[in-house]
Amino acid sequence: MTDAIADCSMLKLMYSVESLKISGYHDEPVPNTFFRQEDKAHHLAILLPGLEYTCQMPLLYYPACLLLILGADILQVEYAYNLRPDFQALPNSEQLKWSFTDATAACSAALAQRPYEQVTLIGKSIGTLAMGHLLTTEAKLAPAQAVWLTPLLRNDNLRSQIKLCGQRSLFIIGTADPHYRPNHLAELQKATKGEVVVIEGADHSLEIKGKVSQSLKAMEQVIDAMQAFFT
Repeated sequence: MTDAIADCSMLKLMYSVESLKISGYHDEPVPNTFFRQEDKAHHLAILLPGLEYTCQMPLLYYPACLLLILGADILQVEYAYNLRPDFQALPNSEQLKWSFTDATAACSAALAQRPYEQVTLIGKSIGTLAMGHLLTTEAKLAPAQAVWLTPLLRNDNLRSQIKLCGQRSLFIIGTADPHYRPNHLAELQKATKGEVVVIEGADHSLEIKGKVSQSLKAMEQVIDAMQAFFT
């Protein structure tokens, strides 16, 4: 693994940890963890996980470690909709409204913490749908950069949003992901002048089934790409 995240245990010396007061869908609190640098931070990263892929899992945990080392404040949104029967019972349109409302509230709360010079959105799977919504509805995110982890490329609306917003982007996906579409990916890369990492054989969790060592190498490839993108 890249040297930048070799010792995540030391990160506790660099920041304070708290939960921001965020009111989302139907004024319910949005679970979150905010990592605040002890020194003034100029960079904010907002992490939007997947339905069952949390911020404590590798694709979001290690980028957070990397960004903390690079001096960023980080908001981990921890909505955990898969644990909410009331969410699961809703039609898809209302589920999207719920997640978009929560993501918008979380973004506003994070941006209010300091006058940041740089903002990065990092989304995984359905988190990329929230990213598309934010980047096309929130004018204050116009200069933001975006990391799309296993984006839902089969979603027509998401692809249209990415083309419309055009933020500097990094796309990461595996060839065994059911959402992998080379033609769509090429279109989005062209529209954003973005960077693309395609991992051969990796699934929707960017793991290579039955091959632990190759999965670890894939994770290293992801983090190296992010480090280059951030710096």
